Amino acid sequence: EVQQRIKRVVELWGPNGSQPSEADYKDEMEKIRKAIVDFHGEMVLLVNYSNINYTGLAKILKKYDKRTGGLLRLPFIQKVLEQPFFTTDLISKLVKECETIIDAVFPAEEEAERAKEAKEAIVVAGEGIFRNTVAALLTMQEMRKGSSTQSAFSLPPLNLPDSDLIQSIQLNAAVPIV
Repeated sequence: EVQQRIKRVVELWGPNGSQPSEADYKDEMEKIRKAIVDFHGEMVLLVNYSNINYTGLAKILKKYDKRTGGLLRLPFIQKVLEQPFFTTDLISKLVKECETIIDAVFPAEEEAERAKEAKEAIVVAGEGIFRNTVAALLTMQEMRKGSSTQSAFSLPPLNLPDSDLIQSIQLNAAVPIV
């Protein structure tokens, strides 16, 4: 859909288009770029949420087995690993394709302009994808703290390089992220 939209914009308002207009062309390409960046951010969040869900499920089953003395975790986790909702290969491939599209549609010579626009977009997206990403990172970090009982299904602690920076981020929200 995005590729068709780009083609339409180029054919209509591009330099060799039927109705060349640099202003309309730039305006529409900016809208497309923002749509691609938003879509990319949402896909990255989807991968993160999949990881959070797996980690949460593993912890619940681990606690259940510990309290009941049962062995539910191993067979259940093996079944979960086979399910399509758990695998993130396809979504990771789509993330890479999206990054390729971004690089192709917005070449390096536009980097300075994109950096300025990215700063503006971060401010605007502060209430959206950025907030969700920070919340997801904090949740993943909390869930992946060291475990008192290690196993083959335990994930290593998540040590984020800018953990202090992420912890200090407080956006204007009714409920703080931390």
